[in-house]
Amino acid sequence: MLSSNETDEAHLREAIAEANDAEANGEVPVGAIVVHGDKIIGRGQNRVLRDSDPTAHAEIVALRQAGLHLRNYRLADCTLYVTLEPCAMCAGAILHARLSRLVYAAPDPKAGACGSVLSVMNHPQLNHTVEVTPNLLAEECSTLLTTFFRKRRQENSQARILQNEAANRDTVKEMLMATKKKWSAEVDTDSTHPDEGLFKKSASAIAKALATKKVSPKGPASGMQMLNFYINRAGKNLSQERHAELEKAKTLLSEIIAKTKPESEKPAAKSAAKKAPKKPAKKATKKAPAKKSPAKSSAKKPLGNRSLPCQVVSQAK
Repeated sequence: MLSSNETDEAHLREAIAEANDAEANGEVPVGAIVVHGDKIIGRGQNRVLRDSDPTAHAEIVALRQAGLHLRNYRLADCTLYVTLEPCAMCAGAILHARLSRLVYAAPDPKAGACGSVLSVMNHPQLNHTVEVTPNLLAEECSTLLTTFFRKRRQENSQARILQNEAANRDTVKEMLMATKKKWSAEVDTDSTHPDEGLFKKSASAIAKALATKKVSPKGPASGMQMLNFYINRAGKNLSQERHAELEKAKTLLSEIIAKTKPESEKPAAKSAAKKAPKKPAKKATKKAPAKKSPAKSSAKKPLGNRSLPCQVVSQAK
């Protein structure tokens, strides 16, 4: 024959089985049973989420089943076994049901109403008292709860990360769509927008594409404007790796611009050199006769006048 302590443990393990089933259904793992004599007359587990019912705690569910079984809301000579210290609501229900005994496992330091936070049970001003046996299999049930909440926090954290990544992807897509409409308005270029997947490529591929006339009809400098515009628009939503790749693309594109500038300037200089002598030559041929004729006559007269005295002096000697 089992001792009272062994019997309590055996019944509490039935409550733990209910708690495990609640966890499997996505609920906080709390389970409870009501025992009358040696017979389980009520079972309960957290059903708050499944039933959308804030009162559907394991204790309440078990008490309802027991009341239906006995056809009486008063559960005298019954014992409630629960894996977690009852809250104020459940403690009040236990008192109203007139249970004779309560056995619970893990204390609840945040909402326990049997001594952890407040003492609803066996309050001196209440008209009913309940025998309370706390902390039976407390470590096992506490581990069950802490493991559950740790896993839930990790899942919620992962879900938030995935949501943020999805939101970032949507934001970047929206920016790219907006960028399509603003290339000509905010960037001095005749180009249509670059393909939206261009900026996801490698740095060298981005630089080469932005240097082509297909993407940048006005030349690589226009492509640099596009690249700067994109980085400024999507900067905060870009990963560090993508931002570094775009900065590398800027460096490569700057090198392309530096190489192409002298080549573009040389043809302009040659054409200017060819055109420059032709225009002054035509003007000189037309105006030369008018300017030279008076100059020659004025130059000869003074020379003739000066030569005469020289000749006279030489003759006198």
